[in-house]
Amino acid sequence: MLKVTTTRFGDVEVSEDDVIQLPGGLIGFPELKRFVLFDHDKKDSPFKWLQSLDDGAIAFVLINPLLFKADYTVEVAEAEVVDLDLSSEEDAVISVIITLPSDPKNMTANLKAPLVFNLKNRRGRQIILNSSKYTTRHNILEEVNQQAAEADSAAIKEAIERVKDSQLVENEKIAEGEE
Repeated sequence: MLKVTTTRFGDVEVSEDDVIQLPGGLIGFPELKRFVLFDHDKKDSPFKWLQSLDDGAIAFVLINPLLFKADYTVEVAEAEVVDLDLSSEEDAVISVIITLPSDPKNMTANLKAPLVFNLKNRRGRQIILNSSKYTTRHNILEEVNQQAAEADSAAIKEAIERVKDSQLVENEKIAEGEE
């Protein structure tokens, strides 16, 4: 067991089996190589904490980007993740670092530089995507609101089509009755 003093979680004991190695470190923190994942305060929270074991004062909040951006895709060259020893896509877990300002409405996610983990061997890597459609400050609430609006719009369109279909059936019944 490793004993680590952290700013956020106090003194914690971590099993060697729970340590996640990021050999390349993180952008801006190349010296931090060993981490552990902790659940957020609430049991059903979508957030996780990536706590550095090399510097107890450093912890990052992570989220699965598919929870708020269903069409998020990570295209990675094999050379970028060869050190993760991924045998299939299913072994990969993608997370993004979020920034939590004092006003949660302004919470953003770094979709430009996701973290790819292989939880089977406890290795990870942060990669930088070439796609210009992703930013380092993607507003999560705006994305959620946009998806909700699109879902509402789709539901309204579907309801209109149902009304049109039922109206056509009624018109056909009326036409048949008049003949």
